[in-house]
Amino acid sequence: MTAELIHNPSLEKMPKSADVVIIGGGPAGTAAAWGLEQQQPGIKTVLVEQEEDLGRGASMASLENFRTCWPWPHESLIEMMDLSFKVFTHPDDYLGIGASQALNIKQHGYLYVAFNEQQAKGLQKDVVNLNQQGLNHIEYLNQTEVAYRYPFLGDCVVAAKFDSHAGWLNSNNLIRRYAKASGKAKFLTGVTDSQILVRGEKIVGVKTVNGVINTEKVIIAAGAGSRQVGRTAGIEIPIIVTPKESFITSFRHEFLPENAPFIIGPNPYPYVRPESFGAIFGWSYKRNSMIDPVWPVEKMKDSRFPPVVLDLLARQFKQKNDGFSDLRYRKGLKHQAGYFVTREYSSSENNSLNHESEYAIIDAWPEIQGLFLSVAHGGYGIMTSPASGMIIASIVLGQKIKSIFTKFNLSIHN
Repeated sequence: MTAELIHNPSLEKMPKSADVVIIGGGPAGTAAAWGLEQQQPGIKTVLVEQEEDLGRGASMASLENFRTCWPWPHESLIEMMDLSFKVFTHPDDYLGIGASQALNIKQHGYLYVAFNEQQAKGLQKDVVNLNQQGLNHIEYLNQTEVAYRYPFLGDCVVAAKFDSHAGWLNSNNLIRRYAKASGKAKFLTGVTDSQILVRGEKIVGVKTVNGVINTEKVIIAAGAGSRQVGRTAGIEIPIIVTPKESFITSFRHEFLPENAPFIIGPNPYPYVRPESFGAIFGWSYKRNSMIDPVWPVEKMKDSRFPPVVLDLLARQFKQKNDGFSDLRYRKGLKHQAGYFVTREYSSSENNSLNHESEYAIIDAWPEIQGLFLSVAHGGYGIMTSPASGMIIASIVLGQKIKSIFTKFNLSIHN
């Protein structure tokens, strides 16, 4: 049976019960529905999404990228990406015939560039560490090799780190393929004010303006709105949200070809990749985090963001009147905003440099039977979604997960 997408269902069409209800129609929620079907075919899953369509939250501002390495030891994320990478490289096998064409994967790689010897030594050290972790596809490129492979970068790049397995895809179609491959699941859009019903510390249902769905299991996968959804069950999910921005241009200068990799400059890390006939840009700059998100998220857009990113890239690549300094980049661009959702840490927990906030929360809530979380996916929600969907499905169905994935527990120190 094919999954069903229903917008703003009437009381008559509203499902009365479900084995599992998922709140949130982004990559985490739809992947959870897919994961449940993979592990228990025929399971009765209902997903509710408040927006008019699936994937309308932070996914709208996503770069749609995926990669396989991080500049610090992250064994659990690497393991997640190993699972996800199999889905991305064999989508028809996992998401049905036609998924490969729909995802339109561009495996052009991630290229981290260096402009001086100190930066080059840092990248070389990263590559040695990553190779020791078994990621032998990560390469260190000296200046000669960079010039040979990517002559369009010019002679100012002295070295680079290259992740050849990385790339990007059509995230909207990925979300839709999860839905399509979710058996007889029902996906309800335009369903607002979802409230989790708890009785005697047990889940009994989900109440919406469209009606009540009786269930004993609920997965919260509502991205930046997850803490607010949790409050309806009387809990505070320990997450924070941080505004993120990107922008797409309709112009791309001739020295940046269609088959270029995703290019990341050194600190403060501006980045760019080809996108259709133009390019997509961003910058990992510091923004203040919040407990409660501001809606609509477009209010968080900073008009200075696009010109600053272009200026950073032009300065790093020493371009004065061409390349990223070309004024045509600034005309008719599409500026997007969303949120990174990460774990919340107190200052005492974060008193030394660590990357524990990078770990998503994929776990059962201990005090309420039948309540589960797939939240705080940070900037990795799309790229790790196949694995996160399978992990949360295993937890919901009472199956054992790999010990390495316990890093995604509510308390990662367990």
